[in-house]
Amino acid sequence: MVVTPAGRSSGQRDRHALGQPVLRSIAAVLTAGCNLRCRYCYQNARTPGLMAWPVLRAGIDRLLDGAENSASVEFVGGEPCLAFPLIRRGVRYAEASCPADCKIGFDLVTNGTLLGPREIAFVAAHDIDLQLSFDGVRPAQDLRGKGTFRRLDLLLDRLRSEQPHLFRGRLRVAVTLSIPGIPYLAKSIEYLIEKGVSEVALSPAVGQGLAWHPGDIDALDSQFGYIFQSSVRLYEDTGRVPLLMFRKEQPDSTHRGHGRLICSAPRGRTLTVDVDGQVYGCPTFAESYQTFPDTPLRRHLMAMRLGDIRDPELSNRLKALPAAAKAAGVFHSKETKYSSYGRCADCRFFSTCLVCPMSVARDPDHADPSRLPDFLCAFNQIMLKYRERFPRQPTAREILTGKAPVPRLAREFLKAVGRGD
Repeated sequence: MVVTPAGRSSGQRDRHALGQPVLRSIAAVLTAGCNLRCRYCYQNARTPGLMAWPVLRAGIDRLLDGAENSASVEFVGGEPCLAFPLIRRGVRYAEASCPADCKIGFDLVTNGTLLGPREIAFVAAHDIDLQLSFDGVRPAQDLRGKGTFRRLDLLLDRLRSEQPHLFRGRLRVAVTLSIPGIPYLAKSIEYLIEKGVSEVALSPAVGQGLAWHPGDIDALDSQFGYIFQSSVRLYEDTGRVPLLMFRKEQPDSTHRGHGRLICSAPRGRTLTVDVDGQVYGCPTFAESYQTFPDTPLRRHLMAMRLGDIRDPELSNRLKALPAAAKAAGVFHSKETKYSSYGRCADCRFFSTCLVCPMSVARDPDHADPSRLPDFLCAFNQIMLKYRERFPRQPTAREILTGKAPVPRLAREFLKAVGRGD
């Protein structure tokens, strides 16, 4: 949601002039608990309890004090809907506290199984962006949470009929692909598109370890091939590109970027506030729901802890975060990374490939911070191969000036009403 109420004066410009970091968002881990036990989830050691209101309030206050023109609060878990009263309180507090010169938005990342009519009404009323973790057809979804397919299938129908604005404009379905789910991938994407979902995000599961075998790459490529063909047909007919990996209005960058950061977590612009108030650079670092393999990398990650959100010294520790991240050895110099498929520096997708650096820390089979999991490498190479081939979408200017081709169904409509050739 975006609101600009006449809130309190924040004095933000003065604080930024003193060198305090500019914040863009916080991810609030409302609970480490979850009502599902997804077999591929990296959250392997959940602790009980919910975030206390003073912790969430302190996180929102620090965000609004450290933001400039806009800021966002993301509610995550575990399953954050187990703490929905806290979501309500946090949204209302942030809206009332937002300075007049700042816009505040909200995101909810959920498995959807606890979203009832009252929760949906609140999400829609406050224009909260909803990310629904849903892996598609029944066999694929059973790998995430057995017996949950019907509930989420009905949820999509309810959102589409009762909350069309939310369904069309603020819903994203996030599909997580595990190795056992590869045979169902194409049908799952087809199913979600047929349900009318406007945005579908696809990402590989981490921590798959030795479950990946060299022969699996052919099966994965075959599934992506089906997805590519059907997505091209859909685009040519309707102009729609629901699958985010195929969206591109501009050509992908070819800049190599040697030595640069692989992800933005070490910059300290986005913070994760854990259930107990401890602060991290990313939700993948939070300790309320996981343990890391006992390797040298783990000790480096522990050095990136930022302390309590209520600690006035947090700003000083944020300044030290980049150096701690560099010492960890996984956030820089992508050209030094490698997998069984070769060195990143030699890959033609070097500039466009994104692999979460924390995927290394989740793989117990590799202690080398430069060794990327083979499944993630194969996924990215195949996905980027098809992305490269997918048609570039025209910009708004190209559409308005008539330089872009009109989708087939639109041409047929214009012809039927006497406005086409």
